[in-house]
Amino acid sequence: MSEKKAGKKVEHKPKKPKAAPKGAAKVKAGKTAKTEAGKTAKTEAGKTAKTEAGKTAKTEAGKASKTGKNTETKIVKTEHASKESAKDEAVQAEINIGMVGHVDHGKTSITQALTGKWTDTHSEELKRGISIRLGYADVIFYKCEHCKGIEAYSTKAVCPICGKKAKKLRKISFVDAPGHETLMTTMLSGAAIMDGAILVIAANEKCPQPQTEEHLTALKMAGIEKIVIAQNKIDLVEMPKAKENMKQIKEFLDLLIEAVEKTIPTPKFDLKKPLLMYCARSFDINKPGSKLKAMQGGVIGGTIIQGKAIIGEKILIRPGIEGKEISTDIRSLSCSSGNLKEAIPGGLVAIGTGLDPSLTQNDRLRGQVVGTEKSLPETVTDLNTEINYIKRVVEKVERKIKPNETVVLTIGTMAEVGIVTSIGGNKAKISLKNKIVVLPGQKIAVSKKAEGRWQLVAYAVAK
Repeated sequence: MSEKKAGKKVEHKPKKPKAAPKGAAKVKAGKTAKTEAGKTAKTEAGKTAKTEAGKTAKTEAGKASKTGKNTETKIVKTEHASKESAKDEAVQAEINIGMVGHVDHGKTSITQALTGKWTDTHSEELKRGISIRLGYADVIFYKCEHCKGIEAYSTKAVCPICGKKAKKLRKISFVDAPGHETLMTTMLSGAAIMDGAILVIAANEKCPQPQTEEHLTALKMAGIEKIVIAQNKIDLVEMPKAKENMKQIKEFLDLLIEAVEKTIPTPKFDLKKPLLMYCARSFDINKPGSKLKAMQGGVIGGTIIQGKAIIGEKILIRPGIEGKEISTDIRSLSCSSGNLKEAIPGGLVAIGTGLDPSLTQNDRLRGQVVGTEKSLPETVTDLNTEINYIKRVVEKVERKIKPNETVVLTIGTMAEVGIVTSIGGNKAKISLKNKIVVLPGQKIAVSKKAEGRWQLVAYAVAK
């Protein structure tokens, strides 16, 4: 692990910050921190997805499909988009990096400082001033070959230090996980699609805090070994030192980019295997009142863990609605920056389907597994598992699960309620309320209710 220090106090506000004026980059600290170049740190993820020709992708009826304010509507692709030339194709992110840690330690603010996007977009998040759902933002990292040390790293194609063209390193998708104790199951589902993580720790609080420990445990359980530790809120100073902090923040972000590049490599994926994808969200991209002929199929979003997705390919979605699998085809592929001809593992992608939009609206298909007949295991409702209990340092929780106890299992991106029907030693049989898909050797997070909330106590491996 690499330990890095940040230089800015981070305070979540209940309202979404307004767009910063030209010449400033905000780090959600109540103070404006300017970059050395004096320009707002914007990334490809914060802009409307446009084709290289500068035109919006057109619908089948020949009308421009406009993006809305939400991220969901920015990844729409029509059936005709697959016929566009290669120059219009977007660049897919290579890796998912989680932003994890205790509540109010500055995860969303650091994500915004790196990507230019504030990932708390839902009304309840803005009202309460905390992350509730998984947030997503993309950014491209660059390195100037003319500069040395941390100053060589930035998120700009032109080096802000020397003004020369920088070398593109890779595009990264950040997954901003909620840190509140009541949202641990959401964080666990996010861990299933992470390839590495940044663990944010605030310097003004005792370490470890409960969710600092719990998130680190979740990363370990998910097999995520490449972790960068970012120490935040080390300044906590008055206005006279604001200018000095400005420099500290700039150095911190450069240092963080360098640490990510050196610590978290892009994983190798097997593209020859049949498609397998975790669905982290789903939505309806049609505006209210849309005419039937102009309606587009439902969209599912998530991360491909093996194989690749190709337009026109037939796919299955399990366990489906009410235990009935769903069959459809891929009509379009896209990422945050635009349309794709094919999608591969690494980063977050959206698949436009031929499904009735009512099946995908409001994350109705979140937690599903997408694949082919060759890659998808059969659904199950009863599990024979081997239980591995987790040691906790900060909070002393009764870890042992008992017969007839209700537990929450997090399998990939799905959370499902189950009842422990029998247990002996580290062997447990669990009966689930609904059907699930379990991959061979997959680790399953087990949470039980303690002190009024669901707490991670163990992980299970299905036998």
